[in-house]
Amino acid sequence: MSAAAQELGLSPSALSRALARFEEQTQLTVFRRQGSRLEPTEVGRDLLRAARRVVTDLDLVSSVAADAAGGRAGTITIAAPPGAAGSPLPELIAAALRGRPHLTVDIERVQSSTEAVESLRAGRCELALVPRLATPPDLAGVHIGRHELTLIIPSAWIHKGRIVTDDHELRWLGEFPYVAGRPGTSSTHAMARLRRAGARPRAVVTNAPLASIHGLVAAGVGAAIVTKKSVPHNDSQIRAIELRPPLDYPLTLMHRPGEQSPVAQVFLESAVELDG
Repeated sequence: MSAAAQELGLSPSALSRALARFEEQTQLTVFRRQGSRLEPTEVGRDLLRAARRVVTDLDLVSSVAADAAGGRAGTITIAAPPGAAGSPLPELIAAALRGRPHLTVDIERVQSSTEAVESLRAGRCELALVPRLATPPDLAGVHIGRHELTLIIPSAWIHKGRIVTDDHELRWLGEFPYVAGRPGTSSTHAMARLRRAGARPRAVVTNAPLASIHGLVAAGVGAAIVTKKSVPHNDSQIRAIELRPPLDYPLTLMHRPGEQSPVAQVFLESAVELDG
């Protein structure tokens, strides 16, 4: 009893009174005196095993709380339009998760950059990966690179009696029939850029989901402008064509202003390192 009291920072008499109160309240006999020693009863041994589990759980709770406070545990939701798969998002997630096994990332799939911004404003996500759009005044953002685009065409496409060459100026691209994605996506914004460059692109398919664009091009329906990283390297039915001048957009990891959660702060710091 004396050793236990010393471990707890109590006097032996205070510990004896606390034990007596516990036995009185529970109507259980926890210890039985054997000469000068106190021996735990069978009930006392059961309580000891349960108490050890409680202490272990409390240690686990403390560890999880410390990890959460340090951004090493928790869940974060990031809104990202479909083209984000060909962006620095995978590298950003990999960098943030490195050494943080208890961190979980939930990707909220939105159809456009505008939807990503609205999701961030509405509080459905903590971060939004946004191509093209400038950071609105009510939000903040970290630049994490650029969204490089390229033209894809059917590999054996002959246009106006000649095989398409490996690079073309933007103005000339208006002669192609195009497969366009949904409003607000990179492909529709790219078509708008072509028009400003003096081209007159004609969309033969509109509102195409990102997953179907490559198949439509491979089938010979039309050309499309997609992110460079999304072009499959082993598809013999598709050719990627360099654009002159290059066509790209800035990528921004946006967040609401003010203090960020520890997990969000980890991602923002990783984004700064990635861009640097």
